[in-house]
Amino acid sequence: MLRRVPFPVLLAMLVATPVLFGVAYSALAVLGIAGAGASAVADSDRLFSVLTDRTTWRATGWSLYVAFSSTAIAATAAGAVALLFPTHKRSDRFARSLATLPLPVPHLVAAATALFVLSQSGLLARVLHALGLIDAPANMPALVYDAGGIALILALAWKELPFLAVVAIALRAGIARDLEDAARTLGASPRTVARTVTWPLLWRGLFPAVIATFVFAFGSFESAVLLAPIDPAALPVLTMERFADPLLARRGEAYGLALIALGVAAVAVAAHEVTRARWGSLVR
Repeated sequence: MLRRVPFPVLLAMLVATPVLFGVAYSALAVLGIAGAGASAVADSDRLFSVLTDRTTWRATGWSLYVAFSSTAIAATAAGAVALLFPTHKRSDRFARSLATLPLPVPHLVAAATALFVLSQSGLLARVLHALGLIDAPANMPALVYDAGGIALILALAWKELPFLAVVAIALRAGIARDLEDAARTLGASPRTVARTVTWPLLWRGLFPAVIATFVFAFGSFESAVLLAPIDPAALPVLTMERFADPLLARRGEAYGLALIALGVAAVAVAAHEVTRARWGSLVR
């Protein structure tokens, strides 16, 4: 039977099966049928509590803001690296290597580094104080645990940049030079060529990686637990708090929050598929 199933379909089934099991278990847990404090009768109280709780949607909105901001910064920087340093000159190779340098750094280390550098008692505050720009390190604007999530956004953008830069650099090298040459022949300036030819082609190839990094940033727990504020809480942190709640009845809410996170990821993937289909129709 398995021999009759095409290999791509079989591979997709193998990848999707754990996700489907996770979704099913989460749905049963939020209904009180599985997990801690489970009973034989379904109860929608946990699901209703999650969906009507203002904290849920504040956490979701704040996490979306952080993920969008950090991914936008990283994608813009990655595209700039690919566009501004395309040649094999030593200076361009050095710039590209510098952009991809943080790639092997663990996310927890990146978040801890941001805490060490950007906190009000951190390295940046002490340097600014030593230069006489602020009266005391404590006068440093709050970048960590603040509602704006500045430190978290910067840490995620710094960590996402190498991955997107690697993809962007590879795409830039593969863009057909004849298209750029044709635009120049028609009188387009280098800036116009970059804006109307190179960047659209680069963005089209980079878009799937951008979606992946957005979803990852939205669900990042390590960075959020070190850098995010308590109020509003990041959705991954709120999920973990609900899961570790000593009140068993509230633990089921964590599965509801996880399903919301999965829904956001599914919407992002669907947006990618719709956009790709439109691009494909334009090509045809």
